[in-house]
Amino acid sequence: MYRELLSNIIANHNRAKLQDPCDEKELTAAEEYVGFPFPAELKALLRETNGDHWLLLSAAQIIEHTKTNREIFPEYLEPDEFEEKVNRYIFFAANGCGDYYCYRVLPNGAVETSGIYIWAHELFETRWVAKDILDMITKYYNDEI
Repeated sequence: MYRELLSNIIANHNRAKLQDPCDEKELTAAEEYVGFPFPAELKALLRETNGDHWLLLSAAQIIEHTKTNREIFPEYLEPDEFEEKVNRYIFFAANGCGDYYCYRVLPNGAVETSGIYIWAHELFETRWVAKDILDMITKYYNDEI
């Protein structure tokens, strides 16, 4: 489903290129590193394409970006703030300006699946942008977000 839709959406985009599906070992490694279970729609997306070299991160990039954020941002925030404003997100796409599209993780460790958020790295703030991954991808490639 995602691969076919993405193929149509990025057909005229000169930089985005769908990658081969993510294997289960890589997917499991990304979930374990991030420390939260990935929502079903993110797993389904990664199983169909392991990123697109433009918007969507591969499983390895999810790990890399999470690691970078966990290394850089603690010096700017108190530990509780860091946990709340940086560490409790599953970043799966990037806008190229340092901001990420993500899922929020609630204080109890449950992943909120009621929408996709954009996480602004300068202010450590999020705002709702889409109802699900498909909506976010469509809006992004149509310049609506």
